[in-house]
Amino acid sequence: MQLPASLQNMLERIIADQPATALEQAAIELSTRYRKTGTGSTPVISTPIAAVAYAAWRMPATYAALRSVFRRLAESQPDFAPKRMLDIGAGSGAAIWAAAEQWPSLQHVVAIERQPAMARLGRQLTTSTDLPTVVWHQQDVLTLDRLPESDLVVAGYVYGEIESTARNILLSRLWKATSGALVLVEPGTPAGHATILHARGELIKRAAHLVAPCPHTASCPLAERNDWCHFSQRIARPAFQRRLKGASAPFEDEKFAYLIVGRYPALPVNGRIVRHPKTYSGRIELQVCTADGLQLITVTRSQGTIWRQARDKEWGDSWLDSPSSDVSTPGIRVL
Repeated sequence: MQLPASLQNMLERIIADQPATALEQAAIELSTRYRKTGTGSTPVISTPIAAVAYAAWRMPATYAALRSVFRRLAESQPDFAPKRMLDIGAGSGAAIWAAAEQWPSLQHVVAIERQPAMARLGRQLTTSTDLPTVVWHQQDVLTLDRLPESDLVVAGYVYGEIESTARNILLSRLWKATSGALVLVEPGTPAGHATILHARGELIKRAAHLVAPCPHTASCPLAERNDWCHFSQRIARPAFQRRLKGASAPFEDEKFAYLIVGRYPALPVNGRIVRHPKTYSGRIELQVCTADGLQLITVTRSQGTIWRQARDKEWGDSWLDSPSSDVSTPGIRVL
């Protein structure tokens, strides 16, 4: 995966317009803060050059996570074609670009960002003709009594930053604004997963339909094992990012936790693959979250059709959405 060419070109032009020494210093300060707090905590962005440094540092990874999650939503609800989007904590607009790439149906976006420098940069980066109409509001979402009803509501790397006492209030407002699907994305850490689990429980109480990644409404079997559910998306590092990070690798892997809920049920799945499949000579082992708990599923080459399905599966894929009755049963062990 890589950034859309038009977005990458805009970022390169904006970065080229910054004083190189000041930009590098802003990137160093950003790196220092990330080492202390982790990538899930958005720092206070007080200056335009800090906003540019933040976008150069984090926008590719944020785009990658949201693009990956939107693909899961499209897989689970193939008829979903949103026209209106609400983006909370929109930052530099990564979610808007990711949604526009996934759904050509998108016509209008409302983006809410509380930090003035980020909102200004977001406006600048979402003026492309490749995007639908985007209306920016520089406001704190918690000060808004009402959010515009939207087919797609997105809170990327935002919900976990809200004070715990205000999360249920925000979640209620986000769900009330959702006419189609609500997407929450958090860092792929134990804390990020805990944040997602809290939202999951609250949204189940509100009769929301779980779309992904959860294939059931039972308690999380990973949490019961003191483990956490997360996924990963690799993205190519643009040259400007490699320079700022002093990185030699041409890619990075963004780990994230997420939740998609909807007003309508999604296509049913039997399970979700929650770790990288392990491939051996003649067999594949899959760790799958199911309504019956966490299962280790072993598929052998002799199983023909199911072997071919398992061979193409990756971490985060659904498992046997519509298994045929004549497929031999794989070996299953409850973990």
